[in-house]
Amino acid sequence: MKAKIRVTLMTEEGERFYGPGVQELLTGISENGSVKEACTAMGLSYSKGRSILRHAEAVLGYQLVKRQRGGAMGGGSATLTPQAEDFLRRYGALSDSVNKYAEEQMKEAFPECGNRHC
Repeated sequence: MKAKIRVTLMTEEGERFYGPGVQELLTGISENGSVKEACTAMGLSYSKGRSILRHAEAVLGYQLVKRQRGGAMGGGSATLTPQAEDFLRRYGALSDSVNKYAEEQMKEAFPECGNRHC
């Protein structure tokens, strides 16, 4: 048995704006240099991916992705802004920390399970 916590960041009004999906999308953009390719890899429509990014950017108040439109000779590109790279790192650290704590709490709550299935 294992605990896995999904950390979701919300506005003061309770509106979700950042979680594992946005984290995956930004990581994909960083790795692929393309919003479209990152969306495709996730099975997400390009328009949905753009909408997710715009929403997160609006809530955070800064740009996450720097986009360069493609010309007649080729496609565009996308890179993460320094703020996005920092946010990606800090969210990852928070998520790791929360899940480490959850594992510790699981061991306390269910000591009979150890490393085997209950």
